[in-house]
Amino acid sequence: MKRYYQNRFILGAMLSFLILMLLTVTGIWLFSYRQMERDANAFIQDMLNLDVNSQRSFSQPAPPPMFGYTPDQRRYPSGFYDILMNEDGSIQSIQQHGIVEDAGINVQQVVQQAVSEKTVGGKIGSYKYGIAFREDGTARIILLDISIQLQALYNMLKSALMVGAALTVVLLLILLPVSSRVAKAFMRNAEKQKRFITDAGHDLKTPIAIMRSNLDVMELTQGKSKWSDNIRSQANRLEHLVGQLLMMARLEESEIGDPTGCFDFSELLREQWQAYATRFEQKDTAADIQISDGMTIRGRKEDIQQLVDLLLDNAVQYMDDHGRLIISANTDRMKVRVRIQNTVSQLPAQQPEELTERFTRGDTARNQKSGGSGIGLSAAKRITEMHRGRLEVSYPDSHAFCVTMELPAVKNETVL
Repeated sequence: MKRYYQNRFILGAMLSFLILMLLTVTGIWLFSYRQMERDANAFIQDMLNLDVNSQRSFSQPAPPPMFGYTPDQRRYPSGFYDILMNEDGSIQSIQQHGIVEDAGINVQQVVQQAVSEKTVGGKIGSYKYGIAFREDGTARIILLDISIQLQALYNMLKSALMVGAALTVVLLLILLPVSSRVAKAFMRNAEKQKRFITDAGHDLKTPIAIMRSNLDVMELTQGKSKWSDNIRSQANRLEHLVGQLLMMARLEESEIGDPTGCFDFSELLREQWQAYATRFEQKDTAADIQISDGMTIRGRKEDIQQLVDLLLDNAVQYMDDHGRLIISANTDRMKVRVRIQNTVSQLPAQQPEELTERFTRGDTARNQKSGGSGIGLSAAKRITEMHRGRLEVSYPDSHAFCVTMELPAVKNETVL
């Protein structure tokens, strides 16, 4: 159990850190990319606004000193081509400024592609371009190489991910001792709760037994009455609740391990159904039972028997009179799949996944006639998980309550 709490704490902390790191790196990278786009567009527009014959030139302000370096003012933020086009679309002149990427780029083809898109700006490969059309039909194109900026963004992203990976390892090393202390605190609280439930359950058995014996004497001397029947009914209900509390405490103390021993699950399921058949007949239930032969599983037979008992008891307790019950059990891809579906007059207000939480009751009215303790489905889920299985609750329609259980199937094993 300590390992369980420790793993959950580490998983939660690591997942939170990874999400935060991902959001931070993504936000910084997107902000830097947008800033690069704005700077490139501003540079292109400034160059387009300059007269081609002007003696002035664009200069970018120097960045602040950093790590002992003091950059000077740069004439160009990157290399670019200054291209003039004639009225007929032919290139009049190409001037190269600064240092551009030597990637064998065919400037004429890039220009023709940019003009064919009929836009005043855009992207082609690692170049951004801007076009200024003049009244005489000629045009001027600035083709800016942003490969250096793109490489810088890539290096920044790679460095951030590498730093994030290193921090993840450091965080894991820190969480190992911290999670052990946190797990111990959870374990102490859990042990106190289990001890309280166990002690309270055993202490309640004595007054229940005394209540029953006094009730028996009273009925022998004074005869049965509706008052004695009510007392016996509540004593039975209290005894059932105490039994479930003790069962939950026992399940919490059991570690999830590799179950040993194989048995015929088909036979067990049929035996449990026969034990509950009379209770369903009293509700005039239309039952459709389909249980495949030869289903074998590995585990503790008494626990699986209790699991099926909990599911059938839940179905008969909450289904309406003259309802319909469907039980299907078969083997599907090395898994035994059991589906128990019954009709109800009204579905619980809770979401299906909430009903497998401890002390969550499905009846909103919480009446004592049909209300349960909120332990049955949570105990069933715990037993299923102890046997490496899965249990889920669903509402197929507005008047159907369904519990689906999957357990690992075993083939070619000796059945106990």
